[in-house]
Amino acid sequence: MARHVRLLGMMAVVAVLAAVSPQRAAAADVSVHASIDSLTLWMGEQTRIRLEVAQDKGEQVWLLPTFSDTLVRGVEVLEVSSPDTTDLGSGRIQIDRSLLVTSFDSGFFYIPPFRYLSGTDTLMTEALSLKILPMEVDTTQSIVDIKGVRAPSSAWWLLLWDNMPLWGWIVLLVIVLAVLAFVGYRLYRKYRAGRHEAVSPEALLPPHEKALLALSQLRDEKLWQEGREKEYYTYLTDILREYLVGRFGIQAMEMTSAEILSALRSNQETRLLNKQMKEILEMADFVKFAKVKPAPDDNESAMRNAVAFVEETRPEEAPADAVSSETPADAVATSGQETAPAATADEESAQSDWEKYGPSNQKPL
Repeated sequence: MARHVRLLGMMAVVAVLAAVSPQRAAAADVSVHASIDSLTLWMGEQTRIRLEVAQDKGEQVWLLPTFSDTLVRGVEVLEVSSPDTTDLGSGRIQIDRSLLVTSFDSGFFYIPPFRYLSGTDTLMTEALSLKILPMEVDTTQSIVDIKGVRAPSSAWWLLLWDNMPLWGWIVLLVIVLAVLAFVGYRLYRKYRAGRHEAVSPEALLPPHEKALLALSQLRDEKLWQEGREKEYYTYLTDILREYLVGRFGIQAMEMTSAEILSALRSNQETRLLNKQMKEILEMADFVKFAKVKPAPDDNESAMRNAVAFVEETRPEEAPADAVSSETPADAVATSGQETAPAATADEESAQSDWEKYGPSNQKPL
């Protein structure tokens, strides 16, 4: 009799193992896991519950049930993320998703396992727990009554903020920027005009002498030798622009390089020298806008071209006064000595303005 009972027991165990083994085999290809970022929170704080499923590609695994706004009583679900799939290799993938939860009740909350359905198998994660701590209350302070109802503010700027549509703010912003740009432009023009209105001995010189003096002073400053090529070409072109204004009436201070060259081509006196000015302006634009670093020879060439342009476009010297009508004999009789005014005038006019206002002049700009 005992042998029959033992035999029946063994057969029952084999039957149970036969029934359970297919489920475990299928479940062996899928693993689920649940974790929580923080086990203890203050009331109102938030934490994330993270769910992981590792499975074969193409396997259908479903999370049960669909989440609502409450996970368990006292624990609220604020957000459910979309599934994030990671390739594990060897035909395996991992699907992650998370739940953002919070609670406004103090106490200890038990979160049951999350269930997954894989074919006919039901898989469950670990159970989780969450402890919510109450907010600390200072019992030494007296109880304060609720504040009374306050009338809304009648400030015009608050009413404007609450009632103006978006397009109105855009129009207002454009108007403010336009006013600021206009005021800035006027101040800039006034500043530039003030710089040129100061009366100095150099301002009383003819345009070509003033330009040659400024070029000499610029050369003495040795800006490009100190790596300040941008300042060097800015001052150089400003000197030439002012010269064009004073000598030919060309409003070069407000012109682009192309407009200046066009004006020079249309001028009979400067048409043949347009190539010199073109080389200077092109190099200056490269340095100021393209941040090109020119060679020392280019810097020297720009200065030589600027001096040559001023020298060759300077107004012609007035002819020397006619020799007195007195004969040489009369002049000798009256003065008692010979005079040669014409030779002296020619020698003095032969000295160029660059020599008079050249590198020996050390006045600052």
